[in-house]
Amino acid sequence: ITMQVQFNKRTITPIANKYQDKKTGEDKLSLKTTVLSPVQYSLKPTPGMMPVEQIQAVLIECAENSQEVEIEFTESQSKFGPQMQIYSVKPVPKKTGA
Repeated sequence: ITMQVQFNKRTITPIANKYQDKKTGEDKLSLKTTVLSPVQYSLKPTPGMMPVEQIQAVLIECAENSQEVEIEFTESQSKFGPQMQIYSVKPVPKKTGA
């Protein structure tokens, strides 16, 4: 028996912030999006359909360009609030104004 997982799809504008962990001095990455303001979801790239590094790279690039992406995700609640576990990401071509 194979388990079929149904993913939600949504178009989001990612926000990427790089920061330094005060305790360890490690460089960290915070990926977020705002959906129906002011609810902010943490974005958690999750292995599965795409490598985590590839998901992160697309989210960072689109965050820097204020470009929307279509994500396949599941929603969960973490101790820091609502979270989207992202399994695949696809940039949405920017609409060109006339």
